[in-house]
Amino acid sequence: YRQVQDSVRLGAEVLGVETGDTGAKVVWRDRKSGQQHVEQADYAIVTLPLPLLAKLPNNFDAPFKQAIASAEGDKANKVAWQSPRFWETDFQIYGGLSYINHEARTLWYPSDRLNSAQGVLVATYNTGGVAQQFAAKPLAAQIASSRQAVESLHPGHSQKLARPVVVNWSKIPFSEAPWIVHDEVAQPGYDRLNQPQGRTWLASDALAHGGVGIWQNSAAESARRVVSLIAQHASQTTRGAAA
Repeated sequence: YRQVQDSVRLGAEVLGVETGDTGAKVVWRDRKSGQQHVEQADYAIVTLPLPLLAKLPNNFDAPFKQAIASAEGDKANKVAWQSPRFWETDFQIYGGLSYINHEARTLWYPSDRLNSAQGVLVATYNTGGVAQQFAAKPLAAQIASSRQAVESLHPGHSQKLARPVVVNWSKIPFSEAPWIVHDEVAQPGYDRLNQPQGRTWLASDALAHGGVGIWQNSAAESARRVVSLIAQHASQTTRGAAA
């Protein structure tokens, strides 16, 4: 971000995408001022989560729109706590995860700053149907459930937990999901979404079939692929114009 911040517009809410054979247009609104803008460019790379893109006005063809609409966002939640590192001093646990028979599903121990006084313990990390039910609970109930999960695995230590932070991805604006359920996007649709619509390409972890756990690498590889394809297209277009 430090290298490209002059070209980055923060707080820009995309309102629509239009593509053609000679360029692309994005309509967006500045969330601070409320002003609406139109950005035109030779090429566009759209990295919006597919379920959000499906809601925006666009001129993509019908099969492409259908493929976008088939993408379903998964559900996920995390609850994290600040705590003395009892897992190290009392249980000799230095990083890693514990999977438990509880709606919290996972305890994730920090693997940095070992043997320091305090640490951050992720004491809930659930996905899927369990996550959907969990996120529907009041915030206080989610926190209480997470504390109970720690107590069930480390009796007598849950009272040490403090300053909880809860994240329900389904409630995060402009995201609304942690990742795409890849099984919901059939292979023909997936292949179609990896092809351009006019001068517009899509790129994201959803377009690389990386799956849960390696989404960052998948997103980066998807972006590299699209930039390479645009460079090839621009080079061929330039040569064609010169000829």
